[in-house]
Amino acid sequence: MAQGTGQWGDFVNGVSARVNEIILEEQNVEPSFLSSGLFEKVSTPDDKVYRTEGVTGLSYLQKFDEGDAIKKDKPFPQYKTEYVMDQWGSIVEISQQLAKTRPVDLEGKLSEVRQLLMAARQTLERHAWMVIANGFSTADIIGDMPIHRLSDAVSMYSTAHPSRVTGVANRSNRVASNAVYSESNQFTAMKQIREQLNGRGLETGYQQKFTVAVPPALEKQAVEVNASLLRSDTSNNDMNYYEGKVNVVSSVFLGNASNGITNADTSWYVFASTPPSKGMKYVSLIDPKIEQSNDFDTKSLKVSVDASYAFGYSHWEYAVGSDGSGS
Repeated sequence: MAQGTGQWGDFVNGVSARVNEIILEEQNVEPSFLSSGLFEKVSTPDDKVYRTEGVTGLSYLQKFDEGDAIKKDKPFPQYKTEYVMDQWGSIVEISQQLAKTRPVDLEGKLSEVRQLLMAARQTLERHAWMVIANGFSTADIIGDMPIHRLSDAVSMYSTAHPSRVTGVANRSNRVASNAVYSESNQFTAMKQIREQLNGRGLETGYQQKFTVAVPPALEKQAVEVNASLLRSDTSNNDMNYYEGKVNVVSSVFLGNASNGITNADTSWYVFASTPPSKGMKYVSLIDPKIEQSNDFDTKSLKVSVDASYAFGYSHWEYAVGSDGSGS
């Protein structure tokens, strides 16, 4: 009997070492929504609910005469967003008997650990891109992936964004007539961001570069429009105005095959690449983490991935969208 006392420990140590190898292989793969530059990651919320509240900023400087007091100014509060942290997770279990008697199946189980890490990354990806794809609605299209919205009671892309400042008219960040994606319509959307007004009715004054986000169905066209050295779809030698000014990002999670949204494959979105602050937030209470647990009673090793986070947006002024329906 004494000769077998170390077998459980050998199993745990051996499988744990293999699991750690897989973790090292996968840990540096950054989700595309973070590398897109469109989301701000908030890593240290105070508690289970993270709150943001917008402000209008100040008005222009006021002229004053010699001996006069300088006029006082103050920002006005705008709408709020509450990000409520939910939890997600999954577990893979590997038994000692499987490892001892079916080494081929053990390799399959270890592959499940890799798939577990991929599933965590894909869950984050899908949830993040749904903030954009779900932006034409005030209701969550995927029920178990809640989007935390601004409290202005309209969709992220709307023709009637209100302000809490009296006398400021509703503002729009939706391309007129839900125009289809094209070179000229993209310019209209960029111009719309540049001329956007804040909650005080003053120009935001954005003058920097842009990012276009599209589903896979529009990716080829978007790259041709923005990355060609010469202007696309012409026989002349006009320079490409967009080259170097606009970055293109695409995700399968923006497309109909993934999210099931009717106009997903024709929808397109333009964002200011370097706004004063990013409107879309990834608020992480617990970053995705991997843990191992040894169950002595069942002689198995469990590997889990879990996280606690929320996705949503806190302002919309530096984003414009169209569902491409032409209506």
